[in-house]
Amino acid sequence: FLSPPLPVHLSTQANTTNWAAARFWQRMGVSRIVLARELSLDEMKEIVERVSVDLEVFVHGAMCIAYSGRCLLSNYLTGRDANRGDCAQSCRWQYALLEEKRPGEFIPVEEDTRGTYILSSRDLCLIEHIPELIEAGVKSFKIEGRMKSANYVAGVVKAYRAALDAYQKGPHSYRF
Repeated sequence: FLSPPLPVHLSTQANTTNWAAARFWQRMGVSRIVLARELSLDEMKEIVERVSVDLEVFVHGAMCIAYSGRCLLSNYLTGRDANRGDCAQSCRWQYALLEEKRPGEFIPVEEDTRGTYILSSRDLCLIEHIPELIEAGVKSFKIEGRMKSANYVAGVVKAYRAALDAYQKGPHSYRF
């Protein structure tokens, strides 16, 4: 080596969505994998059971419309590359549908209880699910901080720190 051995963490943009991919990256020397945001708790558990690398999951931040944050919309519309940390968050802009055969006729998009929407305007917040994530074997929680103010990040980190401390004090009585 030209440098001392360093821990290698794999980005969420590697799209690690199953245990086979996680095992591949483990064999490549990765020590921590940031899992794709789209995974269910059961899918995370299966990965934990089959590999020995540490797993990190997003617990708070924007739910990007692109698969695992691989956004092309921001770059296309604004020239700002979301995949290089400069997302314009164009998925949060207001849009309307226009049918090609009826120019000028806009179709309203309404949200139902399941969250139907064209693009993403909501944030991920898993603070209530800390016990399940810890018990599933997740080793690290990721909070989106890119392009957020220091006050915002400090407030979110403080809330999650308090939640983690409360869980550690009494896992069976945890409420947040």
